[in-house]
Amino acid sequence: MAEKRKFAALAEIHRLQAEPDSSEPVAPVVQPAPLLIPEEGRGRGRPATGKRSNPQWKLYSHFLKKQTQRAAAAKLQAEDDGRDLSDVLQELLEGWLKE
Repeated sequence: MAEKRKFAALAEIHRLQAEPDSSEPVAPVVQPAPLLIPEEGRGRGRPATGKRSNPQWKLYSHFLKKQTQRAAAAKLQAEDDGRDLSDVLQELLEGWLKE
């Protein structure tokens, strides 16, 4: 029974909001801004330049010792040459496969 009264009260609130009260001034209706349609061939968001959007790269999960990962990340940050850990691992695995 409580559910019926709750929804009846919501319906009453909705009805009262839909009917303007003649004693109160009515605010002008503000038109929403037009939607911007993206240019042809260009999607929303950041440009697709990362590894995640490159079909030649795939995300994998592997185990590394914490100390090894931290030391490698610190060395890469100190070198500041734009490489990340995945680039280093890719180079190492390619070299290993060539042996």
